[in-house]
Amino acid sequence: MAGALNTDLIRNTVFRLTDPYDQRDLINYVPEHAKLLDILNIYEFERFPTEKAFCVVCKGHRHKRGFTAALTTGDRVLVGSACGQKKFGASWEDAEKRLRQRSDHQYELLMYDRLTMIRGQLQEKLQQWLRVFEQLEGRKAAFSRIFGEVASRLTEVAKRGDGRLTIHRKVRASSFQQALARDDDDSKDRFTYQEVTVATLAGPGFFDSLHTYRAVAQAIQSVKDHSFEKALSLDMTKRRKAVERSFEDLQRCAEIYDDVNAFLAPESFAGLARWVDQNDGIRRKLVARHNGLFFSDDLNQGMTLLPLPDLDETLLDCIWEYRRAG
Repeated sequence: MAGALNTDLIRNTVFRLTDPYDQRDLINYVPEHAKLLDILNIYEFERFPTEKAFCVVCKGHRHKRGFTAALTTGDRVLVGSACGQKKFGASWEDAEKRLRQRSDHQYELLMYDRLTMIRGQLQEKLQQWLRVFEQLEGRKAAFSRIFGEVASRLTEVAKRGDGRLTIHRKVRASSFQQALARDDDDSKDRFTYQEVTVATLAGPGFFDSLHTYRAVAQAIQSVKDHSFEKALSLDMTKRRKAVERSFEDLQRCAEIYDDVNAFLAPESFAGLARWVDQNDGIRRKLVARHNGLFFSDDLNQGMTLLPLPDLDETLLDCIWEYRRAG
């Protein structure tokens, strides 16, 4: 049975072919007494169905997909999957499993190499992001602490997804609605409630449940964990997936950053103050000024607008460069 391949050989071996005939030492029969040594690659014939690959077991040109098998005689033969199982039995099962493991390992090595190319720049940018999102989370926490009731209501609006800041206004019922009323209701004035949109929530991502500072810190740790010292250990796939989950969270962090900037803006606060002023369910009213949002009954209490530090989005280019290999 074939021995283990070192990582350099695995990196440079082509395990998947589009033309099975583009390789050396191919013969079109199985020599007498020859046994299966290993499966070298999987092919999917690019010229199918115009041409079909030959199989040494069924002796026909019938296949689009199959394998290249190495024999103990040093020869290589093309074999369809089902035909290989029929000819070589358990040996084929073991060899096929081994090939797929090597192919999976190759993918992990290539993705690790891709991460290595951007690791230095990535780590530098992540430290800058950590400082930015520490301040961003501070702004979010301050808003929730100062405007607790309003923040809670806005969180529900953000979850709803339409962004409408509405009130329910009492209006006189139409004649049609009054006609539908009960006959025994002789009230002269009948009313109904109408939902009215007062403003639109800007930057709903401000209320996203993802804790951005922790997400960036976790990305730093994930990139660190997928290091050279651990690259060949058995949990390589697990650590790659952790890095890729972190990359998804980082992209979400960038979107939240844009939304937080949109929310913490004079125009946004003006809409919030207008909505709160017309909402009978909110006791303390708000006043929006050019420099922040304050309670109308105490202008010393509120939140002053402070710009967030710029976010270096070249980190997203690093993520794109990594994914380009996938």
